[in-house]
Amino acid sequence: MAFRFSLEAIFHLRQSVEHQQELRLRAANQVVARVRHFIEQLDARLGQMQLAQSQQLGTGMTAAELRFAAACQDTLREQRRALQRELVRVQNLRDEQQKIFQRARREREIFENLRERQRQDYEREVARSEQRQLDEFFLLRQSYLRRSRSQ
Repeated sequence: MAFRFSLEAIFHLRQSVEHQQELRLRAANQVVARVRHFIEQLDARLGQMQLAQSQQLGTGMTAAELRFAAACQDTLREQRRALQRELVRVQNLRDEQQKIFQRARREREIFENLRERQRQDYEREVARSEQRQLDEFFLLRQSYLRRSRSQ
């Protein structure tokens, strides 16, 4: 008779839940990375604008161009602040998802450990049973040999 874990269905459920939470964690990590990338792009654009503005100031720039450049930079800085707030928000969501995933992993590991212990107990019991049968066969053979010698 093969080993059968009585809580196999629950174990598979725990594996499935852990996998789902891991996928959600990966998605949350991707969102965090995407927002960071947007911030990096904004920072690069701001740097480019400042460099272009300083070059234009050297060659001559009208007050209207200067105000327009400043307004553009202000808009980009406000977008950066909004993205920074969004980054904090998605990092918090990611951290919560990390906790949920870790909890799901622990629950799966509990069932996995229980399953492994029951499998080991089963294998020990099978080995004992086989040894008992071998011992009984040995004793029967010895008894048979003694009887046949005494006759």
